[in-house]
Amino acid sequence: MTAQTTTRTTASRDKAPRPKSLASFLEDVKRELPGELIHVTKVVDPAHYDVTAIIKKLDALKKFPIIIFDKPLNLKGQISDIPLIMNAEISRGKVQVALDLPRSASRVDIAEECLRREEHRVPPQLVSKEEAPVKEVIKVGEEADLTKLPIMRHHEMDGGPYIVMASTVKDRKTGVYNTSYHRMEIKGPRLTAFYSSPRHLWRIFKDYEDNGLECPVSTVLGHHPAFNMGACYQGPFEVDEYHIIGGYLGEPLRLVPSETFGDAFMVPADADMVMEGALIPGKRMVEGPFGEAPGYLGPQRYNTSLRYEVRAITYRRGAMIQSIITPEGDKPWLDIAREGAYLRRVREAVPGVKAVCKSGRHAHYSIYISMKKMAEGDQGRAAAAAFTFDHTKNVFVFDEDIDVFDPTDILWALATRVQPQRDISIIKDVMRGNMLDPSLGDEIKTSAMIVDATRPLGRPYSPVSKCPEDALARIKLEDFVPREILDRIPLDRTTYWA
Repeated sequence: MTAQTTTRTTASRDKAPRPKSLASFLEDVKRELPGELIHVTKVVDPAHYDVTAIIKKLDALKKFPIIIFDKPLNLKGQISDIPLIMNAEISRGKVQVALDLPRSASRVDIAEECLRREEHRVPPQLVSKEEAPVKEVIKVGEEADLTKLPIMRHHEMDGGPYIVMASTVKDRKTGVYNTSYHRMEIKGPRLTAFYSSPRHLWRIFKDYEDNGLECPVSTVLGHHPAFNMGACYQGPFEVDEYHIIGGYLGEPLRLVPSETFGDAFMVPADADMVMEGALIPGKRMVEGPFGEAPGYLGPQRYNTSLRYEVRAITYRRGAMIQSIITPEGDKPWLDIAREGAYLRRVREAVPGVKAVCKSGRHAHYSIYISMKKMAEGDQGRAAAAAFTFDHTKNVFVFDEDIDVFDPTDILWALATRVQPQRDISIIKDVMRGNMLDPSLGDEIKTSAMIVDATRPLGRPYSPVSKCPEDALARIKLEDFVPREILDRIPLDRTTYWA
């Protein structure tokens, strides 16, 4: 392919209603969450952990602002004209803004909203190249150079700089699009090693490979957080995930023909930047290690690391690129769509399920379920439904009065509602695990555990100690402790979970 760079103007688009984008989200954040967006104006080197160190230091202070790095170095060691943005989805408030939810929306409310949007799918809208912001700058062939971008090394011992944003492939037989997250180690200016777990994308790629065909692929390097959340969808293979993402956006995802495959493969028109190319049949590459979401170094891979040849990079003027880094603490908001998938699945088995916690450092392969138990055995049915996902290793089932997002509540229930001999079930080495779990002794098989922390039905159980509701309603703290005194009482930071 001949090297080519083109740019164009946008005057014809200025009068149209503006679709949702990363820029529109940042404007919403400035208005709704003042102080949650900061710029770092000094030069930083993302490929040598500067960005990681800044984020980790902010995490230690329990601060999770959106950070725009205005002068990041690219992989050539030059100041990039493309800023790097981090933490766009990190915090409940930002997700509330992204999904147009009230500030009172709880974590369960957000998961419920994810389910609602997945059910109310919105078909995409096709637009011309002239209408697509992502086509304002087009680089193909040798001009599509990844080393000119500010790409991060995320953790110590990473095999190289990595792209970690959502990629899309199209099923050859049905024509549906599948979008999911995969790590991509930069191997050259137009080459990455693309790691694929044995899920939907792998199935689509293998169909191309078995027929000796390249698999078209694109990677969105910046978009509205609702796009990124929709890309976390876990549902049936036959569902077109561009429709799911439209549901998350609450409007049609606008699509435009790709540079590499034309109308045969469509890409998001309102992305900040799209990388496109092909996964090559019969080719594998060594990739890794990489610091993964569970908090451990993921090992090198070969058999499932595909050759991703980059053919084009297109972007809007003023584009930023995103990355994601596993944060300290329980800030898993991008992953809440997957939490919603668990909630949907276990509710199908047991309608009395109230909440599911799947995300966060304490809940990566351990799933916490709260439910109103109507009959003995409901807890086992809920656990069995959770095991249909390969991220599940341990399932803990609680009564509805337990807040499964509060580790203190969880530990209290485990201490007071579990008899180990009776209430813990071990399933030995027959379950399919997740390949990123460092505890696996096999490539993918895992043992599993179910812990029933529900109170038994049919016999008395000690009631929970509590203050009467009428007393709580009657007593106003400020009537007894004046506000000026209350404000001077220091926060207690000595508890383990603070």
